[in-house]
Amino acid sequence: MSVYVRGAGDHQAERIQPEPGSDEEARLEALAADPASGWRRLDELKPAEKSEPSRPAKSALKPAWVDWAVAQGADRAEAEKASKDDLIAAYGGEPDGGQGDDPAQGDPGAGGEG
Repeated sequence: MSVYVRGAGDHQAERIQPEPGSDEEARLEALAADPASGWRRLDELKPAEKSEPSRPAKSALKPAWVDWAVAQGADRAEAEKASKDDLIAAYGGEPDGGQGDDPAQGDPGAGGEG
């Protein structure tokens, strides 16, 4: 079974797995043959292109978060059942380490003397 995706780079805006032999599969095959469409068939990717997905942006669509969760060791069926917010909470650690997000730490140079 082929999977067709539309997007740029690692970002997948849309992902469809049509029934083999269906009109939808024929339509997607035609789109994948046109480089300007943005569609591609995943089973056409070269092995060098098949790498672990990068952490998606919080604004990315749920399928990108499902792929990320699976790459991190989650079961695909369970990841697909989870909400996007749950996937972000479980697998969306901040890439910058969350610097500046904790107001409780205060300013160490702000002594109370004066």
